[in-house]
Amino acid sequence: MASVPLTAGDPVRVGRYRLLARLGQGGMGRVYLARSPGGRAVAVKVVREALLRDEGFRRRFVREVAAARRVTGFFTAAVVDADPEGDPAWLATEYVPGLSLQEAVARHGVWPEVAVRGLGAALAEALAAVHAADLVHRDLKPSNVLLAPDGPRVIDFGISAAADDTALTQTGTVIGTPGFIPPEQLRHEGSGPAGDVFALGAVLAYAAAGVGPFGGGASHAVNYRVVHEDPDLRALAPALADVVARCLAKDPAQRPTVARLLDELGEPETPAPDGDVTTAGWLPGPVADSAARLRADTPTEPLPRPGDATTQTAPAPAPPGTRRRRLRTVLATATALAVTAAGAVLWRVAADDDGPTRPPNLEQLWTYSLADGQRLSASSQELLYLEHEKNHRITALDVTDGSRRWDRRVRVDDVSQDTGHLKNVGNDIRITGVSGGLLFYGSNDHLYAVDADDGDHRWRYMDDTFHPSPVVVGDVAYADMVSFFYVLDTRTGDKLWDYGFGVNADGSNIAVTDEVLLVHSGKKLIAVDLRTRKQKWTHQAASDAETGLVVAGGKVYFGTLDGSLYAVDARSGEEEWRRTFQGELWDGRLGEGAGMPQVADGTVYFENDAYISAFDADTGSQRWRRKQEADEVTSLDVVDDTLLVHASDGGLTALDTGSGEPGWRESLGGGDETDVRVIGDVVVTEIDGRLTAYRAAT
Repeated sequence: MASVPLTAGDPVRVGRYRLLARLGQGGMGRVYLARSPGGRAVAVKVVREALLRDEGFRRRFVREVAAARRVTGFFTAAVVDADPEGDPAWLATEYVPGLSLQEAVARHGVWPEVAVRGLGAALAEALAAVHAADLVHRDLKPSNVLLAPDGPRVIDFGISAAADDTALTQTGTVIGTPGFIPPEQLRHEGSGPAGDVFALGAVLAYAAAGVGPFGGGASHAVNYRVVHEDPDLRALAPALADVVARCLAKDPAQRPTVARLLDELGEPETPAPDGDVTTAGWLPGPVADSAARLRADTPTEPLPRPGDATTQTAPAPAPPGTRRRRLRTVLATATALAVTAAGAVLWRVAADDDGPTRPPNLEQLWTYSLADGQRLSASSQELLYLEHEKNHRITALDVTDGSRRWDRRVRVDDVSQDTGHLKNVGNDIRITGVSGGLLFYGSNDHLYAVDADDGDHRWRYMDDTFHPSPVVVGDVAYADMVSFFYVLDTRTGDKLWDYGFGVNADGSNIAVTDEVLLVHSGKKLIAVDLRTRKQKWTHQAASDAETGLVVAGGKVYFGTLDGSLYAVDARSGEEEWRRTFQGELWDGRLGEGAGMPQVADGTVYFENDAYISAFDADTGSQRWRRKQEADEVTSLDVVDDTLLVHASDGGLTALDTGSGEPGWRESLGGGDETDVRVIGDVVVTEIDGRLTAYRAAT
């Protein structure tokens, strides 16, 4: 696992471990390379704060860590220490200085049969150790197999099970990577040890062929093939193909056990007389060489953080109409360290010493250099809001010219730091949203409100660290706490009343009209009458809600996990119309879910697995549909007569809203790590510590 420097937002120490570098991050949290007081290298995973707010997850995580500590197999990265009940929760495992199987195949190509068999035997032994501890891996895939010079290691065993059943995971959502998820799990029938055998077979096919046995493409198509079609094993040697095919049987009862696989795959070949196990044994020589170099390059001291050598400050904004002077080049490694915050924009643009290369359909308006630790966090139609968590500063920039409207050190809770373990100091700030002329941010146990135009402090409210993003309507703000919402007076911050749903609701998706508050709980859409303060109606969808709620023209629109688009009357809860997605190889049970709908000028624009459709808002009749080149679409924004489509390959496409015909497309790179924020016809980007604003041609 390659390491990159820590960033300003990373801690210095977790428990008794000193952090040296960042190894990566995923759904569970961030992973760091660290060193124990005695000098042992470990990988420390720090669980993200949002998961820890779910008490059910916390309990499961404690159990899973206890079980994972019992796993002692040679080919597993053993858990050496943990504090599952800490704040934050973390665990430390053996550090494996090697490529992942995914990286190895990408760099050095597919493996010969003898190497695949050796890999399979080692992974079967690892799974046997995991299963002996009454755990199921549930996410075995090429990126979770690390290749050290002395053999492979399976990582992340047992931990994904805790996240799989958290209230933060959509009901019915399948955890895992398409192509490696067993069919019984896709059918929501559960998955046991036989599911790990299926994933093992898919991993071996990947090593031998360079692609999974069910191909690539859109997630729903891969999932469909897993459930309904035979694997493609033509690139595998016949004997190996026979073993892998039985691992990939649709019926879990027909798959071999890991003990049987150990017998069938056997041990790696005997090393050559000169002891060169990397060429005569199971591990290909180039892979072993890369692993050896990674071991030699493992840092023993913390890598320098970007900005450590010099102090960066945000420059004064340029006057409107002038071009900012050439900006300082940032370390190339900073790109790998970019962290996307809610509302942050990361649009990778080719850059040289003279600034970003301007795409032909984007007119550059301004640039702004961020201070170290500062990030773009929220926006309104007129202003961008930058937060600096540690320095407790919020800066507001004008969207059109980048000039600084206001810059303030805001109020925070005064909380002391516990130096015994890593604790949440509590007085960092986190902007949660902008609504009704107020900017909201959280610090420790309180939600704060400031004037969005000038930054003046308005009030604070004790919210027990939940820090919602309130929706302001008139003089009141509606804020959620998962199972209930409360109503605040926007002038004083006093609570006026609250309402309990009686179920866990997805409060991040609330919508408010003059009459009702709308919120989703799984398949159920709940409407609460704001005058009587009682439940007014409920609507039951065929699948769990997947998107936020959009209210327009008396209807509420939303997408569901099975890819459907719903239009429901906001007053009565009656379903006006529903449109299901009908793409190639489509199976609603296996889809990744719908994208956020956009409503403009009587048309609903809707996306699912890169198919974009336009529907009449009143009748639901389809006006046009167009497939995008990328696998996924990440955002839709309507600007005048143009629909701006940002895709997972980093491209931005302009479609005609009337016909769906493409006008222009800019391929700007960045892949699925790219995020885009469009404010009117202004596109704001953040890259290597610099904000850049463009006006898009429409």
